[in-house]
Amino acid sequence: MDAMMRDQHVHPAPSLVDSGFPPLEEALPRALAAFQPLLDALLTERPAVHLVGGVVRDALLARPAPITDLDVALEPPVLPLARRIADRLGWAYFPLDAERDVARLVHRAPDGRELICDLAALRGSLAEDLLARDFTVNALAATLARDGRWSLVDVCDGVTDLAARRLRRVTEKSLVEDPIRLLRAVRLAGQLGFTIEEATAQQIRALAPTVAHTSTERVRDELWKLLAAPAPHESVEQARALGLLAEVLPEAADLDGVEQGPPHHLDVYRHTLLAVAHAAELRAWLKNADADLPAEVEALLEPRQAELRAHFAQELAHGHTRADWLVWHALFHDWGKPYTRSEEAAGDTRRIRFLGHETVSATLAARRLEALRFARREVQVAVRVAEAHMRPHQLSASFPHGSVSRRAAYRFFRAAAVGRPEDATGLDVLLLALADGLATGATRTLLWTQLVACVGDLLDFFFRRQLAAGPPLVDGRTLMAQLDLTPGPQVGRLLAAIAEAQAAGEIADQEQALALARSLLG
Repeated sequence: MDAMMRDQHVHPAPSLVDSGFPPLEEALPRALAAFQPLLDALLTERPAVHLVGGVVRDALLARPAPITDLDVALEPPVLPLARRIADRLGWAYFPLDAERDVARLVHRAPDGRELICDLAALRGSLAEDLLARDFTVNALAATLARDGRWSLVDVCDGVTDLAARRLRRVTEKSLVEDPIRLLRAVRLAGQLGFTIEEATAQQIRALAPTVAHTSTERVRDELWKLLAAPAPHESVEQARALGLLAEVLPEAADLDGVEQGPPHHLDVYRHTLLAVAHAAELRAWLKNADADLPAEVEALLEPRQAELRAHFAQELAHGHTRADWLVWHALFHDWGKPYTRSEEAAGDTRRIRFLGHETVSATLAARRLEALRFARREVQVAVRVAEAHMRPHQLSASFPHGSVSRRAAYRFFRAAAVGRPEDATGLDVLLLALADGLATGATRTLLWTQLVACVGDLLDFFFRRQLAAGPPLVDGRTLMAQLDLTPGPQVGRLLAAIAEAQAAGEIADQEQALALARSLLG
């Protein structure tokens, strides 16, 4: 047996208190109130239920997020028990793995939360089951007996690691048996604010190429959780240092060492990390969490707080909001730079350029997101944001001394739209531009001041236009009847020109719209 395996021992409540944690009878019932009827029902047919995995860890850490996902280990057989309990309580029943005797129960709580409980047969004894898990802080079991008493089962000194905020493999086999655990180590370290124990980190480096043997969906889900951490830039850098980034997101790893010229002060990779960090702060603000934003950015966004938060709360796929995607946009906005880099002499210096990098970035992002099997809508929005991410910077340069024209603003939002013209993906581009701008240059310069003003102009245009939006001045049928036109692309081009002129405030009624169309026809 591996030297790291310990004999099973049960920690009574005083051991937890000595380690700085609350007793189980205080920590768990409070966190598991929504699941208590289910646990009571299970105890009518089993002498004890064993809560395993992250729920025990999170309860002891008193993490603020409500527990909605529970893993329970039981004496077999589990599937027939799970079906009976589901029928009795009105939960939905799903047999996940008949061979391993695993079922899922799902229920909608009165407050609208979806509760998920996975019931699995013990793999041997409880101690053997825990020793088959990934990290010591996840190899804790909280056992609830019929008399209502809780006991903690800790077979590998996980409580000590939890107190030290340390992530340590259970055994040397833990990472070999399931390579997704390599990526999970980085994700958990970021989520929990833990350090990865050195022997565990060394093994992750050695095994990094094996993560490619993991299913695409599992890699995608771990990456999503990794970038959802409070400081995703730190998790990305740790993944790079451990050799994992090159395996799961090679386009990001390829940015390392790609030099840039002024106004940039960092290479492309470190600029990207900084943009990700600022995008995470914007994400926190959008989710009404604590955020560290520069005063000028907060002043820019606060007047549009309700509208922006409503937009970025939209889900592009189940559980994936536009606010969540902001960090991803920052991660891959410059993926095209290694492939478009050029140098040219500029007097005694050299000028570094990346012409067309945004198009290459969009292509690379599409390929990676499709390979990871993200939803079609998610890929479409990500591609459009990458394609359009330079437009706010270009508009800022085009209007350095005054407001962005209404026509230019209209064209920006039209170009950034995905699908329908009224789509507001342009707002996603604008917040990415702020994160990108904050990551550019060691100090705030006139370029930054102009960018903030430009973003403000575009936000003003968008929300004023929403309030003042009226019906189109003319439709295609009227246009064809009045100008004796036949259906075809020409009608579409005329309608687009009329809509742009209306948005620019140049025309205000149908008569002016028809006059514009006639002038365009010559």
